[in-house]
Amino acid sequence: MNDTAYHAGLPTDARAGDSAPARAAPSNGGGSGAGEPINILLVDDEPKNLTALEAILTNPDYRLVRAQSADEALLALIADQYALIILDIRLPDMTGLELAQMIKERKKTARVPIIFLTAYYSEDQHILEGYGAGAVDYLHKPVNATILRSKVAVFAELHRKTREALITNQALLAEVTHRRHADEQLRELNETLEQRVAARTAELLESRARLKHAVDLAKLTYFDLDYAQDQITTADNFVSIMGFSLPEEGAAASVAAARETLHRHVAPADRRRFVQQTENTEGPFRKIEYRVIGDDDKERWIESEWHFEMGPDGRPIRVFAANIDITERKQSEEQRKILMAEINHRSKNLLAVVQAIVNQSARYAEPHAFAHTLSLRLQGLSASQDLLSRNNWRGIELSELVAAQLAHFKDIVGTRIVVEGPPAQLTAAGAQAIGMALHELATNAVKHGSLASEKGRVHIWWSVSGKPEAMFSIRWSEDGGAPVSTPSRKGFGHLVIGSLAEAALNGKVVLDFRESGLSWKLSALAADALEAR
Repeated sequence: MNDTAYHAGLPTDARAGDSAPARAAPSNGGGSGAGEPINILLVDDEPKNLTALEAILTNPDYRLVRAQSADEALLALIADQYALIILDIRLPDMTGLELAQMIKERKKTARVPIIFLTAYYSEDQHILEGYGAGAVDYLHKPVNATILRSKVAVFAELHRKTREALITNQALLAEVTHRRHADEQLRELNETLEQRVAARTAELLESRARLKHAVDLAKLTYFDLDYAQDQITTADNFVSIMGFSLPEEGAAASVAAARETLHRHVAPADRRRFVQQTENTEGPFRKIEYRVIGDDDKERWIESEWHFEMGPDGRPIRVFAANIDITERKQSEEQRKILMAEINHRSKNLLAVVQAIVNQSARYAEPHAFAHTLSLRLQGLSASQDLLSRNNWRGIELSELVAAQLAHFKDIVGTRIVVEGPPAQLTAAGAQAIGMALHELATNAVKHGSLASEKGRVHIWWSVSGKPEAMFSIRWSEDGGAPVSTPSRKGFGHLVIGSLAEAALNGKVVLDFRESGLSWKLSALAADALEAR
């Protein structure tokens, strides 16, 4: 437009030597950098007016952008961000008021301040319309350069402060985001660490539990005597293994008191040897076996390995002793000794029986008959020995013994041979004696008695009766065979079923050579014949 308020294209107070350019905030082309020029949009259809404004506002802190129409102004606002718009009210394509309304309607530019310039509209109504359209100021031409620069400087400073606050907020947001990320990483790391610690702790607890279980199974414990600190430490399972406790707390707790307590609980028979071995400090190690009497009065065998830590003067400053309860091992060793002695005794007895069988079998027999008879008798003896061995020589059930001795007649057991009787567990001696007797009776029945014919029968039965001194008896009765008479000569078989059986059980044998068949009865105290139940 042709605005007569300008003088030669410049406001009247914009001559050389006027006040210095107003201070403005740094800006970049887009209005975001902290140290770059601030964008200011100058809108006027007259180039000379734009030139005049540029002359007034020339400042290295400003970037002045021209627009000679509403369209150019809108394009500039789309392309960049601006701290301030200086807008002439009269434009060729639309009024400045209309352009201002369009600018305020756009979200991106709604908050950009607008200063209206006019040489024609000075009435209050026009001024109000300008403010209503979104203007922050309304200046009349000719414009006072100082005032314009001052107003622009205010908006520039406001923009700079806003921009700095935005940059600061962005930096703070970035810092907060970074810290949140770092905190999240730290939290995750802590969680991972806690999980690892928990897992490792669980592993250690499980390992400790397994170790404790293994130590308890091994019956292993320890005590630690610290002479320098006069302190005593014992394992948690010390009392359960040793049967007594050492004083660890209170006025009575001392190494001397602990050793006195230990000596007092060592069995009297082992105490002198124990003291001698534990007081002898030659060498760092000492291995000792001894018995202790616990507070429960139980005797325990202990195997200890003592480790001595010596001081400069050659005296112990610390003693660590690992202790194992070897009571079961000692009992097993003692049982083995008893068993070996028992085996030795039984072997001698068995050899004596075998020797007697051999001698008696050979007395009246031809070589061939001797070998056959001896073999059968040894088989009968072996059957009883097998049963005793399988039962660890603790005795055997009489019914099992009868079945073993009659194994060759199992096809007729239950028909021609009837066996009956209550449960009765014979002693080892009783099993040997009765087993040999049953073998001789069965052999005789096959050769001369009821089993020599198809009609003969055998009845075997036993009983336990009477109290308080219960009596045990077993009978062998034959019938249906050839007539029987008292033998003119007593051989080894008669010895086995008679005096040998009586001697083994401190019992009484009754033989009856009835014409209908042999009858044999052995009676003895149940305490001598049977195992105690």
